[in-house]
Amino acid sequence: MTTAASTTCARLKTEVRPFRPVAVQLLRMMGDPSVPFGKVADLVQTDPVLSMELLRIANSPLFAVRMEITRVLQAIVFLGADMVSAMVVTTCLKSLTNKATSRAILDCWRHSLATALICQRLSEPLRIKDSNGYTAGLIHDIGQLAFLSVFPAYETALASAGERGTDPLEVEREMFGLDHGEAGSWLLAQWGVPRELQDVAAKHENPPPPEARDGNLIRLVHGASAMADLMGMSVMESAPREDLSQIAAALPEAGPELTEEAFAELAQTIMIKINAVEMSLGFGPTGDHA
Repeated sequence: MTTAASTTCARLKTEVRPFRPVAVQLLRMMGDPSVPFGKVADLVQTDPVLSMELLRIANSPLFAVRMEITRVLQAIVFLGADMVSAMVVTTCLKSLTNKATSRAILDCWRHSLATALICQRLSEPLRIKDSNGYTAGLIHDIGQLAFLSVFPAYETALASAGERGTDPLEVEREMFGLDHGEAGSWLLAQWGVPRELQDVAAKHENPPPPEARDGNLIRLVHGASAMADLMGMSVMESAPREDLSQIAAALPEAGPELTEEAFAELAQTIMIKINAVEMSLGFGPTGDHA
C-alpha cells in the first residue's frame, strides 16, 4: 500500500462510523438456514435503536403488511431472517448520512438504495437469493460514500471529472492513492464483513464476463448500478452511462427486464420503494432529512 493510500485508510478508519457489531454478526449469519429465528431476534434486540428502525421499515409501504408488526421476532417471521438482516444493514448505511452537509452524500445513498432494490428484483434469474442481492447492492459504493463523508474536496473533483469526461477512478487514485472500490473493500474487511461483500465493493466497477464462474453477484450489482444511473439516481449527473443494450449484454439472464417498456415500469416501482424506505427512516419525500 502506498503512503497516500495508507494515509487515506487511516482517516477512513478513524472518521467513518463502522457498521454496528449486530449488523456484522447478522451478515455472517445470512444464508444459514440452521440459525433459529429466536437467535436472530435476540441478537437484534441487543441494539434498541436498530430494533426500533427495523420495526419502522417492516411497517412501511415497502412490505405492505396487513397488520402492525410490533415485535422483532414477528418481523423475522414475516420478512425472513435474511431480509431482516438486509434491513438492519440499510439502517447502518443510512446512519452515514445523518450529518450530511452535501447533496452528493444523499445522492450516493439514493443510488445505493436503488441499486439494492434493483438487485432484489433481478436476483432470481441469476440464482441469487433476493436478500443477498439487496445487501450486495446496498454496500457496493460504501467506499464512495466514505470518501464523500470524509473528504469535502472529493465532490468537486467528481463533478469536474464528469464535465471533462475523465475516468473518476483515476481521479480517486490521484487524490487518495486508491479508488472507491478498493477503499470500500478495505473498510468492510476492517469491520469484519464477509469476504463475498468485500469482493463486490472491490470489483463492481469491472465485473467478470457472463461466462466466468462465481461472478454472478458482482455482475448483478454492476448491472443494477448502471440501471440506477439510467433512472437518474447517480452521484455524477454528467458521467457517461451504459445503455440498456450494454447492460443486457452483461446480464443476459435478466433480458426480459431490460426492454424499454419493462425498464420504465421498473423505474417507477423502484422510486416508490425508495420513497417508502426513506419515509420510514425519517427522510422527507424528496430525499432530504426530515
